[in-house]
Order: sequence, then C-alpha cells, then structure tokens
Amino acid sequence: MDNLPVVGTTSSSELGARPGIDITVDAAGSVVLDSSGMSVAPEWRVIDFTRIPRRLRHIVPGATGANNTSCFTMGAGPFQSGVIANGLELIPDQGPAPITHGVIAPAQVVPEAQFQTDLANTRNAWQIDEA
Repeated sequence: MDNLPVVGTTSSSELGARPGIDITVDAAGSVVLDSSGMSVAPEWRVIDFTRIPRRLRHIVPGATGANNTSCFTMGAGPFQSGVIANGLELIPDQGPAPITHGVIAPAQVVPEAQFQTDLANTRNAWQIDEA
C-alpha cells in the first residue's frame, strides 16, 4: 500500500466517479455539467459515520466504515468554488454554512474517460488525514 487513494469507478471509496451514480454521461459519452461529480467534504469528520473507518471510533463514536479504506485530504485551502487541478473544479453544495459536501466536477464538457483521467492525475496530491 502506498498511502494514496485507489483509482477506480466501481466504489464510492475510490478516486473516480461512477457513471449514472456520481455523474451523468450523455449519449455521446461526455460528462454533463449538472453539478454532479466525485463527492468530497471539507474534512473527514463531517462525512456520514457509515463512511468513516471503524478504526477511527475513538474520534467519531459509532463509525462503521470499512477499515480497508482511508480518509484523505487534498490541499489546505478554503472549501470554495474554483479550479483545483487541470480540468477540474470544486463545486460546494448550496445552502447555509457550514457546507459539509461538494463535488469535484469537470471544468468543461469532456468525454467521461478524460474526466476520469483528470481525477486519477490528482492521485499524488491526496494525503491520508486521520488525526
């Protein structure tokens, strides 16, 4: 294990977006810009306790997530709309503060394969954050 996220499109714990679940793909195979994308949160402590690994129950009582997953962070900036990597943007949910969820979406219409590649290309930017 290299302490980096697993790239894939079959699980919500992977670095990627699941077509038809996380993203909408049109008939031409391009990602629709409808504010969907790979789910992210400003910090792992605010995600649903069912997604937090059980080994972190000492921090989040009741955590029931799989222990073979990790909590990652990317960067240290504010959780606000903007470009976060080549071809990718962060879109926080709308609503009153505090915002606890958002998505990483393509910055423009691209084929799904390009979006997945752009997400995968961020792999080295993620770090485990479980303290």
